[in-house]
Order: sequence, then C-alpha cells, then structure tokens
Amino acid sequence: MNNEKNIELKKKKLSLVDIFFTTIFTLSFIIQIILMFLFFNELGIIIFVYIGYIIWGFSLYFALVSFWIFKKRGGVEKGKSYLHTTKLVDNGPYAIIRHPQYLGGILFTISISFWTQIFLSLILSIIIIILTYQWTYTEDKKLIEKFGEDYKKYIAKVPRLNPILGIIRYFIRKKRD
Repeated sequence: MNNEKNIELKKKKLSLVDIFFTTIFTLSFIIQIILMFLFFNELGIIIFVYIGYIIWGFSLYFALVSFWIFKKRGGVEKGKSYLHTTKLVDNGPYAIIRHPQYLGGILFTISISFWTQIFLSLILSIIIIILTYQWTYTEDKKLIEKFGEDYKKYIAKVPRLNPILGIIRYFIRKKRD
C-alpha cells in the first residue's frame, strides 16, 4: 500500500520543465485550432484537404477506439477513469502500437496542417509531434513500473508509435501463432 502511495506522489509532481513543455504544447495546439478556422485551404490545394480528412479519420480510430478498448479490456473498475487500468491491454490498436492515443493526437495535428496549408501550422505540428513523442518515453517508464516484465515483453513486440512497423510485426506474430 505504501508503494502505491509513493507511485501516486511521483505521478502528481510536475517539474518546471514539465510545466513549460506542457504550456508550449497547449498553446501550440490552441493556436493550430484557431489557424484551422482562419486559414482553411489557404493555398487552395484541394487534394491536401482530402488527405487531411483521411489522416483525421485514422486519428479518430487511434484516439477513440483505444479509449473504448482500454475501458473494456483494461480491468477498469466501474465508475473509474480509463486511466485506472489493472491489466495490460495488448489488443485492438494496442496490438499495433503502444500509444495509439498519442498517435491519434499526432495524426490530428498533421491533418490540421494539411487543412490549413500554412507554414506556421506545419511548425506547430512539428513542435506538438516532438513533445508528444518525448512524452511516450515517460509513459513507457511509468508503465514498466506498473506492469513490470509483462510491459517489457510488450515493448519488445509492439513499436512505440510506428503503425507501419506495428502492422508488419502484427502479421508476423499472427503467422507464427
């Protein structure tokens, strides 16, 4: 019980660096959303808009389906947040990549860049992607603490954010099984 309290305290402590990068992330995302409304299809390249919608569709899959799978298969107590999983989830989008919700966010920010077609949106996407990717390292450390060896085995099987590699590895695993 005491160990659980220590882990909870570690989770709640934010350093100034965490606060700074979270603020940069949040401002970048808000500005990008505003730009989406102000500069939609700025260059008039309609194929980019369609590509943006396709990417956005994938972002919805990775973000929303992963919430549902987490809640359904993660051993979450009724009435608790999906973050309170008690079981390692390794199916659905989690069989392809370890952090589908983060990938959903990355794909969403990329879709906004395709929709706006302005340089500032691209720069903001790059900032958001870099910060999101960095947070996946922190998330992996926390999940190793929570799930131990099972999570380390999962890391060896499933890539962090690369869905193409994840799909390849998934079909190789299915072929072996």
